[in-house]
Amino acid sequence: MERHRIADSLGLVLLTLFCWLYGFHLYNAANQPLAADTRVPAVAGHPQGLSQADHSNNGGVLDDSSDGLLTFIHASDVHISKFYPRGGFVHFLHFLHTAVPLISPRLVTVTGDLTDGKDRQKLISLQQVEEWEAYQRALDSAHVKTRFNGTFYRDQRGNHDCFNVFDFDSPANLYKTYSAMQSDGYSLQIKEPFGTYSFVATDGCPRHGFARPLNFFGYLDAHAMSLLESRIEQARNSNHMFLLNHYPVSTMLYGKHNKSFRELVQSVSVFLCGHLHELAGGAGAQLQTYKARDGYWELEISDLKEHAVYRVYAVDHDLVSFVDITLPLEQVPLYNPELLNVSVTEPIAHPPVVLITNPKDARYLLPKHEPLHIMRSSKFIRALIWADKPIDKVTIKVDGAVHPHPAVYKGKEESPTDPAALAGGRKPEEIVKKPLWVAPWDPASYDDGKPHEIEITATDIAGKTTTSRIPFHFSTNLVPLENDARGGWIMRQNFPDIFRTSGATSYLLATIFLIVLPRLYLVLRLPSNISSWVSKRTVEHHKDEARLRHLRSTLLRGDIINPFVLAKLALGWIAAWTKFIVWTQFTAQVYYASIPWLFWPSYFFAMALATLPLFSGHLIPSAGADGIGSVYAYGIYIGGDWAPLLDSWTYALTSIISLALLLLYLPVAAAPTSIFYSAYSGLRLPWYRRAWMRVCMALFINLYIGIPMVMTVYTYGIMTVVLGYGRAWLFVAAAIALYILDWSYNTPDDNKNHPLSSSSSPSLAPSNNGSSSPRSRIASRRDSEDSDYH
Repeated sequence: MERHRIADSLGLVLLTLFCWLYGFHLYNAANQPLAADTRVPAVAGHPQGLSQADHSNNGGVLDDSSDGLLTFIHASDVHISKFYPRGGFVHFLHFLHTAVPLISPRLVTVTGDLTDGKDRQKLISLQQVEEWEAYQRALDSAHVKTRFNGTFYRDQRGNHDCFNVFDFDSPANLYKTYSAMQSDGYSLQIKEPFGTYSFVATDGCPRHGFARPLNFFGYLDAHAMSLLESRIEQARNSNHMFLLNHYPVSTMLYGKHNKSFRELVQSVSVFLCGHLHELAGGAGAQLQTYKARDGYWELEISDLKEHAVYRVYAVDHDLVSFVDITLPLEQVPLYNPELLNVSVTEPIAHPPVVLITNPKDARYLLPKHEPLHIMRSSKFIRALIWADKPIDKVTIKVDGAVHPHPAVYKGKEESPTDPAALAGGRKPEEIVKKPLWVAPWDPASYDDGKPHEIEITATDIAGKTTTSRIPFHFSTNLVPLENDARGGWIMRQNFPDIFRTSGATSYLLATIFLIVLPRLYLVLRLPSNISSWVSKRTVEHHKDEARLRHLRSTLLRGDIINPFVLAKLALGWIAAWTKFIVWTQFTAQVYYASIPWLFWPSYFFAMALATLPLFSGHLIPSAGADGIGSVYAYGIYIGGDWAPLLDSWTYALTSIISLALLLLYLPVAAAPTSIFYSAYSGLRLPWYRRAWMRVCMALFINLYIGIPMVMTVYTYGIMTVVLGYGRAWLFVAAAIALYILDWSYNTPDDNKNHPLSSSSSPSLAPSNNGSSSPRSRIASRRDSEDSDYH
């Protein structure tokens, strides 16, 4: 008998270790694309624009000249939809025909989600050719693709633009046909007389674009990292380098070629991205963070789809400033009943846009990349003010006091009549506005180590007014942004590490403490009669519960006024309650491990999460049979390749949490005695407490496991049920177990019917009503099953 116990224990441990080792092998295989370039080595080629960098400016002098200024616009998340009648397409049209002509920058860049890519019910994802044709018509109507020899307008893919696209060369990839760039990222260098400025865009879309919802996170494999490394190397001598991606860094997995992502971004000034749409409830209203260790700002922008926001950047003598602008929504219809048939050609009235460039906003300093010292020697306050009507008045206040010197217009428009423009071969529509307003000042008056505030208000002749207000100082220390409640903490997270660590940790803890250890304790420590041990444990639990009641009554009696005694009693009550919960749960877990038809399916699901796919299905329907893949916890296997997509970890986490909660509840429901189901008369619980627990678990299974399973079937096909080891199978098994244990009988007095005989423990009352409930039948077999755990 002892040999059988040792053999059973050793077999369980070895089988568990084997499954874990195989799971570790799958993890390494899934992450192989991040570490090794298995495709043809990437060749970046020369960046579009001027390839020879010239770091000639290095700040210069902040005088009253508009020289030394570069402006560009960043927008994101257009989501042109053939079904969604709000914002989207009409916002984009007004952006092209109002905002772009108003600012007239050197560059417009849009970082992804150009189209919505969903069906009418917003459940199925696919590339809609009508949406892409509308996007192309909008670009053509605004004549943005041909300006500056094709370097004026830049776009790139977002996750919606690669929904249901097998790979970049797939016919389903309509971005490759209808977009402005039609490439997986780009490199652009803009060379001005005062310096060179580089824009490097990466395509963070998965190599295989899965149908939603497996398409929220992005990654750059070793192949994409080699391309990024080459592009950054070519732009390393730029005055500033701007890195663009649809996904924020916190939602990306980065591989490695020769250098890691952190090594590459050492030369990046600003990381521009979109994707998160301000999240919900204001949680993402300011998704910005300064990566102090790497020296760059990561600035996510809100969407054009609903919020109609675009961002204007100005690089003034290498000081980078920006302002967020919202299209005048009172004149732009948020609701667009014409969908893709709407046409916009004329600009609408727009309030003035005010962007202060000197002094620079002290919240967004770039000590590693900006010549901040030139602010100390500047002679003028500088601000760009764009307006569709002449400016009537500009008011400047510093620390609340009106500035003694009036603002004067010193701007200009670089037009084809300018010698520099003619030399560059610019066309008539290639006008760059530099509406600079300046006012003399003495920066030494404010160089006292304290933060100050400057406010500039511009009013046009139509009475439209805009005010810009920023803090400033002359040190290199940033004024705290204090945006944690508005999304800053999200941008600082490393979600790949969070999901993988929390997934692996929760899985190991649940498997070890809820399955393996209770089974080993049962096999190695207990006699064959498990009911006898449970009866003894029940008596101990009753004693512990009695102590808890005594402590609680003492605390609530009210005659103890000594705070130290009260604190001691409270801590004692907490410790006793913790002990009571842990040991009653452990008793239930050990008892659960003695029931083969409950324990072994649980063990199977635990091992399946490590070794088998959570489900398999038609993950990319547009690819036909090639689009069938398997979703493991560690990544997605499809077409002979691994996609190390972080979405799979979110699916794994839901399955792990589901299994862990079931492994905590089912033993409680199965055990003859527990904190919720007790055979001892002194621990009898009211029927509604047990009913409430049953309802909660039923809701949990149906809402948390069942509904996502139905959505998975709807999206990826019925195959996800047949091969849904970690989702559909888990739902079915949990529903069956809970029905048998909890719902096949529900009389209010069923706590009298627990089947521990009085011969096992004289303190336990035997069942006397002849009940034949499943739980009674389970316990009645315990005395006769001398070797259930062998």
